[in-house]
Amino acid sequence: MITMLNAFTEEVDDMEAAVSEILEQLDVDHRLLAHSLGILHCYSEFCENGIVKALCEKLPFDVVGSTTSSLSASGRMSEMGLALTVLTSDTVQFKSGVSEEVKDSAEAPVTELYKRLIDPLPRKPALLLPFIPFLMIPGGDEFVAQIDALSGGIPAFGTLSISNEIDFSRCYTIYNGEYYPAALVLTALIGDVEPIFMNTSINEESILKQKAVITEVNRNRVQTINNIKAAAYMESIGLAKDGKISGMESTPFVVDLEDGSRLVRANIGSNEQGEMILCGAVPVNSPVAFASQGFNDVVETASEKAAEAAKAAQGRGILMYSCAARYWVLGLQIRAELEAVEACIAGTAPYHLVCSGGEISPQFLSNGKVANHLQNNSLIICIL
Repeated sequence: MITMLNAFTEEVDDMEAAVSEILEQLDVDHRLLAHSLGILHCYSEFCENGIVKALCEKLPFDVVGSTTSSLSASGRMSEMGLALTVLTSDTVQFKSGVSEEVKDSAEAPVTELYKRLIDPLPRKPALLLPFIPFLMIPGGDEFVAQIDALSGGIPAFGTLSISNEIDFSRCYTIYNGEYYPAALVLTALIGDVEPIFMNTSINEESILKQKAVITEVNRNRVQTINNIKAAAYMESIGLAKDGKISGMESTPFVVDLEDGSRLVRANIGSNEQGEMILCGAVPVNSPVAFASQGFNDVVETASEKAAEAAKAAQGRGILMYSCAARYWVLGLQIRAELEAVEACIAGTAPYHLVCSGGEISPQFLSNGKVANHLQNNSLIICIL
């Protein structure tokens, strides 16, 4: 069994006050069990001004996490806050580590960290929590694929870092007070762990019936669709003009894979070569459809899934990540999803909801295997 404790602050200017506020809410001297882990998400300035480091130095357990552009913890919400969730248990152990800096490929740094962190464990972890840097090359999906290959399909649940900057220049992963623009942070949960996973993304009725085939790709760049330039194809079906998708943040790509799982990819633009740039790779020769995602889609799916999670949790802690693309379509009502979730869960269970640069969650296939994927435009939930 795992108990979840939450603490929250918006005090970004006074280090001593911020640390004291978090520590007073947690009361770690009286509430911790045998093993504990901190999961911290925050506005980037909390890392840069030393508050995260000062806080972690006061805590008797590892702290992992990442920056975010919006978050909520059991009712308190902010675009410029810090929330610390503590998982504490007598029957579950937590082992965490950070990789070397990742450059052109995630393979070697992820492999080195995995072998250093996981291989010495006395038994196989029940759950992995990856916190992945927001990088265009390599994309987050390459981290997830490498973790999946090394673990043999251990369920993974986590997020990509994100920030408020339009160029994502202050996206960091966090490990024990230090922050990293290009390093993987990974935690293994070992022991009595029985997580419940849920997710929601695109309503089926919002997916256009017209389908095509992705015929050429280079990592996260879709070069051709139906053997013509991707941007030209999007223009031909009325979803782009002059090579640019109209409302690109609300027009995700929906790709069904051969194993029966599905990828949803946010589109972040096009280039001079007529390629469409996605927030993650897609396989060549995959069928693709296009969807629309608006304000009501986000709020309604969040409400429905949060109500389901509150009922299933029965007081257990809930960790939630929602794609930044979902927030972008909310316009001026940027807290609408946070407020919808709070309305459904308030008082029933502790929870931590975080805006995400990409969502990592398992899909359980009909053959009994687990497929961990990086998703976009999704809300993912893990009940612990």
